[in-house]
Amino acid sequence: MTHYLSTDLWKETVKDHSILLGEPPEHSVRTIALSELHDEAACREYISWFQEYIDTPDMNVAASMLAKRIGYLWTAPLVTAMTFHHQHVSFQLENSFLYHPALSDHEGGTRFPFLAVNGLRAEPLSEDRESSREKVVEEMFAVQLTPLLKMLAVIAPLSMSILWENIMVRIGPLYTPKADDDEQESEHIQADFAYLTQVASGQIFGVRKNPLTRFTECKDNGYVAKSERITCCFYYQMSGEYCRKCPKIDNENKSQLK
Repeated sequence: MTHYLSTDLWKETVKDHSILLGEPPEHSVRTIALSELHDEAACREYISWFQEYIDTPDMNVAASMLAKRIGYLWTAPLVTAMTFHHQHVSFQLENSFLYHPALSDHEGGTRFPFLAVNGLRAEPLSEDRESSREKVVEEMFAVQLTPLLKMLAVIAPLSMSILWENIMVRIGPLYTPKADDDEQESEHIQADFAYLTQVASGQIFGVRKNPLTRFTECKDNGYVAKSERITCCFYYQMSGEYCRKCPKIDNENKSQLK
């Protein structure tokens, strides 16, 4: 473990994504290691429970919402560490736990899970950044996340496109150009985003071709996430309202949506 894990940068990332460092609370309503979701029986049982717990109409909606949540809790912090902190942080799935705190224990009372991570590892990216970046992305996706998404697609059943776009909506905003970015930093951020969404092969993601490419567009000589979703995540089926990026509604009505 490197000094990075005790830095203010890392602490801010942990806070931003509500990550608990250490074991999940013993009095949680439900706890499951992310590694268990690679097992079909365990994953099916958890999604069935999750569907009932968050009151969704079917397994499709529950699986889609879980993928979005994992994108926020797990993928976004790892991508942040790589691009913005120049670190390779590893969350081992067997030591990464989704936990549902008792509603009275957490402000806001959400029924969606949080993440507790034990046994973190971190190391600086090497001077050969391209090689280091490939290692980070392959571990994150081909080894860890993609098998989990494939399992969700099987048991829901659900299109992989929906699941990948659910991950993309958590990654894309991180790379949105900011007015105060200096030129060198902006080029570096754009290079990482281009690698993630255009350059990296499907093999790095554990699939036939890069699954994120179709959710981007070229703008001002660089790549950005599309402003509107291609697929629907089914959020409206559990909330009674559409999100701003939903492809099921026209632009005229989007100004009235959250």
